[in-house]
Amino acid sequence: MQYDLTDPLLLLRDDVLADPRAFYDTLRAEAPVWQIPGQDSYLVSDPLLIREAVARPEDFSSNLVSVLHDDGRGCPVAFRMARYGDPIHVLSNADPPVHTRHRGLLQPHLSPATVAALEPAVAAIVDRHLTELLAGDQADVVSTFSDPVPASTICELVGLPASDAAFIVRTVTETGGLLDGVTDLDGMSRAAHAALELTAYVQHHLEAALESPAEDRNGLLAVFADGIESGEVTAGEVRDMLVVLVSAGSETTASLIATAIETLARDTELQQRLRTEPDGIPAAVEDILRADGPFQFHYRWTPADATLGGTDIPADSRVLLMWAAANRPSPDAPGEPGAPGADTAQDRGPGRHFAFGRGLHFCIGAGVARLETRVALEQLLARTTSIALDPDDPPTRRPSIFIRRHATLPVRIEPA
Repeated sequence: MQYDLTDPLLLLRDDVLADPRAFYDTLRAEAPVWQIPGQDSYLVSDPLLIREAVARPEDFSSNLVSVLHDDGRGCPVAFRMARYGDPIHVLSNADPPVHTRHRGLLQPHLSPATVAALEPAVAAIVDRHLTELLAGDQADVVSTFSDPVPASTICELVGLPASDAAFIVRTVTETGGLLDGVTDLDGMSRAAHAALELTAYVQHHLEAALESPAEDRNGLLAVFADGIESGEVTAGEVRDMLVVLVSAGSETTASLIATAIETLARDTELQQRLRTEPDGIPAAVEDILRADGPFQFHYRWTPADATLGGTDIPADSRVLLMWAAANRPSPDAPGEPGAPGADTAQDRGPGRHFAFGRGLHFCIGAGVARLETRVALEQLLARTTSIALDPDDPPTRRPSIFIRRHATLPVRIEPA
C-alpha cells in the first residue's frame, strides 16, 4: 500500500479509517514524526520517541486543548476544546502536580487486589448479558454483549444504578464524536451536547453521594465524596474525573471485547485452543491489545516550542502519540531490540505494549479492562462450541481516528 505523506486528506481517507495499520507501518518507516501538511499537528509513531515525549510533560502537556475534526471536505483541522491550564483538565488530561494528586486518590481503589475483588460482580454481569447473546443462534455482539458489559461494570465500580447502563452506552458513544476526528462542525455540536448530558448525569449522582451519610455511599462515588470532604479534591474536579472514567472505562473495554471476539471468530484454531486451555486467555488478550488495541493515540499539547526526534514543533501544536503505531513491528529490525527506531525488549515482552499508554499516564483502569475481557472470553468459550462471523452480515466499525470500535459484530453461535 502506498501513502502520499504530502496529502493533507490522508488521515481521514476511507481506507485508512477502515484499517490504519499499513499506514502506521509507513509512518514508522518513513516519518516517525509526521506533520499533517498545512496543520500544526504532528503524529509520533516511533516507540522510542513516544517514550521520550511522555517523559517530558513540561514540553508535551496532556491538557486536551485542541483536537482534530473534519472540515467538511475530508481534511482534519483544529477544534479548540479548552485553554491550556484550565481546571477542566483532570486525571488523564492533567499534568503534574494535578495529575499526581488525582491519580493518588484513585490508585489504591484500582489496585490489583481491589480489581481482583471485583471479579464476582463482573462474572455476574457477563453471565447475564451472555445469556442474552446465546438466546439464539445469531446475534450482534456489540448491542447485546460488548457494549453493555463494560457499561454495567462501570456502574458497579463507580456506584451508579445498574439500570443506567444503556444511558451510559448512548451518551458515551455520542460524546465520542468530539474525539473521532471525522466529525463535522454540526456533529461536534451534537457531541458537545451529549457531553453536557453526561456531565449533568454524573453531577447529579455526585451530589446525591455528598448528601448521603458516609456509610451509605458506594463505589468510587464514596471515594470521591470522602475526598471532597477532606479537601483532597474539589467537586468540580471530581465531576470531570467521573466523566473521564465513565467514558474511557466503557468505550475502551467495549472495543477490546468486540475485537477479541472477532479475532476468535476468524481464527478457529485459536478459538479451540483457548477452549481447551483457558489459562492462555490472558496472553491472548495481550496479543490482541498489541495487534489491534482500542485507543490509537492520545493528544499532547506544546505550551512552547519543542523538538522531538530532530523535528521542530512550534508552540500551540497538537502532538498525537500513536500508541497503535508504536505497537507495530519495527521497520528497521523486527525483533531486534535496540536497533535504531526499533522496539525494545521492554516494549515487546508479554504485556509490554502501548495499548494502555505509557509512563505516568498509563491507563489507571487497565486492570479492570483486562479482568472484564478475560472473564468475558472465559465464559463465552465455556458456553459455546463454535463462534463464527455471519457470512451474510460482515462486521462494521465506527469511523474514527481515535478509537477502533465496532458498530456491529454479527455472529453465528453454537451453544455448548
